[in-house]
Amino acid sequence: MNGMPVRPRSVEAEPALARGLGRGRFPGNVRELENAIHRAVPLSSGLEIGADVIRTPDGSMLDSGPRGAAEAAESVTRGFVGRTIADVERDLIFDTLGHTRGNRTHAANILGISIRTLRNKLNQYDDEGFAVPPPQGGVAAA
Repeated sequence: MNGMPVRPRSVEAEPALARGLGRGRFPGNVRELENAIHRAVPLSSGLEIGADVIRTPDGSMLDSGPRGAAEAAESVTRGFVGRTIADVERDLIFDTLGHTRGNRTHAANILGISIRTLRNKLNQYDDEGFAVPPPQGGVAAA
């Protein structure tokens, strides 16, 4: 500004942020991460960049701490307490079928089971009185 060369300040990532980014926790590509870090440098108050100044590509704050992950894991597992594995399995199969819009082959691939196993499970659920979603296209196989 005044003719004097501007010396860039050296900043580093806080250890928790560095560990989180090292685990691939940034929800964007490398260019978006680079841009986020460039934007964070002027916002950092000291010589370390914290997660509080890093923004993801959608503008939300980056969660850097294991505390956030632990809370998320606890909230997910809380939904399983008191339920049988068979109930959880059935809900997972039905949710996956909903996600694939009834495409049973795709659902079986996502679940890591064979299409035959999926069909057998769906026949079992139908026999037990559960409403089994129709196959993709709405036509049941003969």
